[in-house]
Amino acid sequence: MKNLSHERISRRSFLKGSLCAAGGCLLPHLLFAKAEEIAEDAKPKGNYYLLQRKQILKDFNDTNEGANQWLTAKYGEKIANTITDAAKEKFNQLLPLLPDVGGDRNIMIEEIPVIAWYVAYYHPMKSHGIAAEEMGRMIYDLYNISLQQIPRREALAEGAKKFTPEYIARVKKWAAGTQKKEYPPNWVATFVSGEGKDFDYGYDYTECALVKYLNAHGAGEVAPYVCLNDFIRSRTYGTGLRRSKTIAQGDNICNFRYKKGRRVTQDWKTEIQTIREGTHS
Repeated sequence: MKNLSHERISRRSFLKGSLCAAGGCLLPHLLFAKAEEIAEDAKPKGNYYLLQRKQILKDFNDTNEGANQWLTAKYGEKIANTITDAAKEKFNQLLPLLPDVGGDRNIMIEEIPVIAWYVAYYHPMKSHGIAAEEMGRMIYDLYNISLQQIPRREALAEGAKKFTPEYIARVKKWAAGTQKKEYPPNWVATFVSGEGKDFDYGYDYTECALVKYLNAHGAGEVAPYVCLNDFIRSRTYGTGLRRSKTIAQGDNICNFRYKKGRRVTQDWKTEIQTIREGTHS
């Protein structure tokens, strides 16, 4: 999304459970075992997504329950059931065909199953006259609820890990690897050192795997809404994201800049008018 967040703090903690009738109780959970915690020689070979199929499907099905309740509240039970049933069928079709971007070697791998959720919902919702913005808002709302359930101290401690020398070294290595363009569906990124002034570190995408995937499935108009999740995640974890450009909105790069503890001022409210107007400053 560009993009969906690019911190990998919470890609494993996206959406879980269903919305409770009285305000929602969508809880985060770990989607996959952390790739960096698996010894290289112990990682299974083969289609990454099929190896993770059970957990990926569970995560989607949990999310689908929340989507059903969100849709029911706005459009009624019949339409909600039709859309979520169709989305479930579509996601099952998409899963084994998700693009190879390097498996566990790619620190952004967990972005890929999540972007397929957008495709799974997009076409059924569109067939019922529901705009891409509304679909984007649904996932944004569900994600926001899940983030609100994380204890503040725990979230900040997790976010602080993204500023350690070890993690930054991993990001540098990952970005350099993408420059080889070994996997055409992948991101292409350049690491940017902030030296602790305006930002601590960042990266620029010149190619976005999420935008590529959405475009390939005729859902490109969804991309700008995917990007908005990055801000609420960064706000939760205290990673201070600022971004003024995204490929999803027609820019030539996505410019992610992180500063530990900085207040995140961007969100749905600040960005939606620019998306509606199709402009980006």
